Formats: sequence, structure tokens, C-alpha cells
Amino acid sequence: MEQELKNTLKYVQRQIQLPEEIDIESILKRKKRFNSKQAVIFVALTVLFLLLVPNVTPSWAGLKLFGTSDQPTHPYSEYLVHDAHYYIPTVERLSKEQLASKLGTISRIGDWEFLREGDTTQYPPDSNYYSIKDKSPDKYIAVEILGGTARKRTIEYYQVLKRAKLVEKPDVKSIFGGKNDLTEVQAAYQNIRKVVPFLRILQSPELKRTSIVLRNDGSRYHVKLEYRPTPESSMGQTVTIPGDDHITEKFIWIQEYPEGYQDGIIKGNHVDYNGDFQYDPNHKIGEFISNGLKWIQYSRTYEHAPYDPLFSTKVNRVIYEVSSQGCTVEEMKKILETFEQAPKK
Repeated sequence: MEQELKNTLKYVQRQIQLPEEIDIESILKRKKRFNSKQAVIFVALTVLFLLLVPNVTPSWAGLKLFGTSDQPTHPYSEYLVHDAHYYIPTVERLSKEQLASKLGTISRIGDWEFLREGDTTQYPPDSNYYSIKDKSPDKYIAVEILGGTARKRTIEYYQVLKRAKLVEKPDVKSIFGGKNDLTEVQAAYQNIRKVVPFLRILQSPELKRTSIVLRNDGSRYHVKLEYRPTPESSMGQTVTIPGDDHITEKFIWIQEYPEGYQDGIIKGNHVDYNGDFQYDPNHKIGEFISNGLKWIQYSRTYEHAPYDPLFSTKVNRVIYEVSSQGCTVEEMKKILETFEQAPKK
């Protein structure tokens, strides 16, 4: 389309005879008006623009543009949240004798929209933080810096953190991605289902939605969801795979996108952002019908395929791919019976 527009503009330019010399002074003295030929050219270009541009703009109309990152933006990259404020690291170190009392224990590390007491991007879970003797916790606190090994951790020293900005309240309407935080995931889901007409979800009571993120390629949406079994689930939350020595956690991932989606393409055959949908599209294992949808099972491209099945279906030119970790084919077939259009409210 872009080349067609360029060619048309070149054709219009060739129809205009430009003078060899231009007398700027005389032009400025004239009244500004279109002559008939200029008017015709102006109208022609306007019509051309209106005819060609709609081929692009309808796919953008109403499209909320989001980046490919689901990470929230905060004023600091390294922080610990205490008393609804950011505390940022300093270079000052303390000994145990300089501490006053324990303020709390870090329970999670990461970056979320909804920040809570003890949230951090810097320090590992189970690290404690303290008030400091002769200093107000409204200005300074200290956190223990752990060392040693995974089996035997030791406290190397205590780092001083300085109080900074008040933690901002998130704009709930602008959240279109969330992970491992029920409030954040639910807010993102509510917003995404308002703008994505093809959204489908698993409604099994044995699963909990642990992640959802909306992406786009400039003209089409892509949604990825993650589910995990609930503690009460009959399918269990983990599995020990035969021939493997470790316990594998169970996950289910779903990605949904229209045909022609152009971002995140792997080897030109399917979309995959994080390696959860690696499969051979030319190697079909089987087919089955579930809840009115025809699913195709594909071969995975790595080990433990019997416990990591991948399925795909297509509805109204929208592709739905379901991948799993630690789940059997029979477990997934039962789960897919609950795969339905997301309710509008």
C-alpha cells in the first residue's frame, strides 16, 4: 500500500509544470488563493488519501497500543516498600548492634502494579528489615544482606535504606498485564476483556488464573494467559515425571491471536514470546472435539512431551493455542471442556 501511494504521488507530481525560476517577492504580494488547477490537484490528493488510508486505519481504530513488556513502571528500579513509601539503597552498612527492632520480613521479590508492605526488587524473600538505633524509621531503615549457600545462609551485614517517594496508587484502568498477584491479574483481565472481542478463558474450578498480558503488533491483539491448579485440585499441583528425579510444577498457558499477527514470530510459523509454545506445526499427533471446538494436538520440540501436550484450534480466524507443563493429555482434554468465550461482565 505504501508503494502504491508513493507511485501515485509521483504521477501527480509529473502532472504539475513547475517554473524554472520563482519570484518570492511577487508571490508574497499576491492574494493567497487556489487557481483551478491547484484546486483539482488538492481535491485529487485528498480523495486519494481518504481512499488509501482506510485500508490501514480500520485495524488501528480503537486499538489501545501496549508494549511487549508487562512490567509496571515505578520511579525506582531498586527499592523496598515500607510504611507505604519507597526505601532506596545507600552505601552505608551497619552491624547487628546498631539495629533497634524488626519491622518486617520480605515475602516476595519482583515488580508489581499493586505494591504492598515488604515488596522489593532487590532483596530475597525471608530477608528481614529493621529500624535503626538513634534514627527515625521515617527516614532510614536497614535490611539484612544474606550470604553463604542455599542450604546455610548467613547474614553478611545490614544495608541502610533511605526513605524516598510515597508509593503511588496504580491507575487500575491502565493495567493490561499482571502476574502472580490476584488483584493485579484480575484488574488486567477486566480491562483486557473490554477491548479484546475474541478473548476465551478456562472456567474450570480446579484452576486459578495466575497471569495475563495483552500485546499487539500495531494492528492486532495478542493475549497470553497462565493457569495453575488450585491446592484443592484433583489433578494436583505437581507431578514426578518417570525417569526424572525432580518434582515438576503444573502450568497451563494459552495464547490467542488473529491470523496474520506479526510480532513474536518464531521461524515464521507461529507466535511464541517466552518459549512456552515450541512445537512442530507440521507434526500433528491427533484430533478431538471438545465443547464444540476441534482441537489438534502437535508434537513438542523437547523432552517430556507426554506430560507437556500442546493443542491448537481456530475460531473465526482467531488462533487459540494451549500449552502445558506436567499435565497429561487426558487431564488437558478434561480442562479444555471448560474453554469458553469470556463473559462480557
